[in-house]
Amino acid sequence: MPTPSTSAKQGKPSKPTAKTCEELGENAIEGREAVIKKISKKKKSERTQAEQSALTKADGKGMTVGSAKSTIRGGSGTMTASSDGTANALIPNGNCKGGTPKQKKGLNKKIRKSKAQRHEKKKAEAGVLCENAYVHPGGGPGAHSEAKIINCLTGMGGAMRGGTVTFNVDWRSSTFDQGETSGMPCANCYAMMCHAVTKCNIKIYLCDHRDPSKPQPLSKKDCKDPDGYKKLCQRVDGNDTPGRG
Repeated sequence: MPTPSTSAKQGKPSKPTAKTCEELGENAIEGREAVIKKISKKKKSERTQAEQSALTKADGKGMTVGSAKSTIRGGSGTMTASSDGTANALIPNGNCKGGTPKQKKGLNKKIRKSKAQRHEKKKAEAGVLCENAYVHPGGGPGAHSEAKIINCLTGMGGAMRGGTVTFNVDWRSSTFDQGETSGMPCANCYAMMCHAVTKCNIKIYLCDHRDPSKPQPLSKKDCKDPDGYKKLCQRVDGNDTPGRG
């Protein structure tokens, strides 16, 4: 388990190595395989609907399993999480419950953008990253794999400023134009990562499954560029949109 720290000092950025990406990739694969193995041991008649759904997604499409390594002071360590709640509870190397219910639920756009004092408590309770100033959109993005990891790191009590978080993402979907897997975050998780980069001085890297020796940085310039998501996707997946064979 990562060791929490209450220090308010910023962590120091550190570029990940190929070994970092390889180990994170192994964590994600082992997490997915553990979900499949544990649920498959049960007879189909004994599985809950949620378990059967998690198994179908883990063994096919519709689930992201991501692993990340953080050097953020007060929020350091390595953890793995699944976008599916039932699957997430079965990941042995997860040590990440996904954050609080309010963080995972998020808030609607009207409340997130509101300056009214009556909404400040809700936003603070649902917030993540530095000063708990980032709130996930309502409707589910706060429970995505990458979001769960950030929720967990925030919950460790550090300042969530400075340092590095390296993600190795295994996103599998039937909706990709180019292929059934991706190493990219979705647009909502990308926005969360950009907040970390631009507001919290956290360095973010995305591992490239094709070449683990070349983890791709997400820069402040990327986040300000209207085509930043597409350009990151080109570097990580080799396409303009998520998905690779």
